[in-house]
Amino acid sequence: MEKYYRNIGNYFLILVVFIALGFYYPYFSLFPQFKSVTTTVHIHAISLMLWTLILITQPILIRYKKYKAHKIIGRFTYFLVPVVILTCFGVMRQQYYEGIERKLTSVQSLKALFTSFTGVLSILICYVLAIINVLKGNIAFHMRYMICLFLEFIPPTFGRTLGYWLGLRQVYTNTIAVSVGAFILIMLIFADKKRKADFTPYVVALSLYFVFNISWFALGCPL
Repeated sequence: MEKYYRNIGNYFLILVVFIALGFYYPYFSLFPQFKSVTTTVHIHAISLMLWTLILITQPILIRYKKYKAHKIIGRFTYFLVPVVILTCFGVMRQQYYEGIERKLTSVQSLKALFTSFTGVLSILICYVLAIINVLKGNIAFHMRYMICLFLEFIPPTFGRTLGYWLGLRQVYTNTIAVSVGAFILIMLIFADKKRKADFTPYVVALSLYFVFNISWFALGCPL
């Protein structure tokens, strides 16, 4: 692992905070009865918590040269990530019908899911690129795409934290959360450029942020 990234797992711990705060009211606060929470939502929550644990653990294992454990856990994600993606779509389907029950039209309800869909697509793209590069032996790109993958979880978790705890409208929480993610990517690009490292993965992730969020604004920020 590049020495500048040796402690990257420590920074990933922030995701635990955002998940705890962002999903406290809609999920954790319902413990232990979890009234009205569907099986799909439970599986989604459990798979995301497992994924967060893996994101934090993997760079720590590399730092302490536990390569075999890192590889075994990495292979487990071949099963876990499809579960995360499928349950994301399951939750989106549920939200679509909830929108219809609130008297939204089909188009309005679909538009309201735009950021959820693009978020899932971004996660899938970064994960696939991370796996492709590790199979090719490009560990530097693999690591950077995994960092990008972590950053893709910032908008939904940090955005919900701002919304539930500060009472901000979703149009503002999404804009702020996406801006934070984009800012971190820009800082990573400048840091790698200064070290003469190839920062292509960060450019790819930043491009996804740009394209998807320009599209979101073009649709009238439908949240």
